[in-house]
Amino acid sequence: MAALSEAGAPGRLLVLLFSLGAVACSSAPPTGGAVGPAQTLRTQVFMSRCSICHAPPHPKRHSYAEWELLLPVMEQRMEERGMGELSDQDRVAILSYLKSNGR
Repeated sequence: MAALSEAGAPGRLLVLLFSLGAVACSSAPPTGGAVGPAQTLRTQVFMSRCSICHAPPHPKRHSYAEWELLLPVMEQRMEERGMGELSDQDRVAILSYLKSNGR
């Protein structure tokens, strides 16, 4: 603990970020119950689109209703970073995945 207090705020921040990263990477999002072609596609879209800026979040982190509110926020962030919008097909696939796998 002495090393952390000597490191100051930047050192503690690095430890916190490292810890959060380790936790985020330790549990992969589920693929859902039955894995058919539609579920596989939804999973692939979720994993590819929702991991561009950050590790893909675990779908059980929020309820489906919460995800419905969060997706537009993430789309806004994507637009602010010049990443373009989600296609209607990608949006439907992501929400379908989250509905099947959210809490």
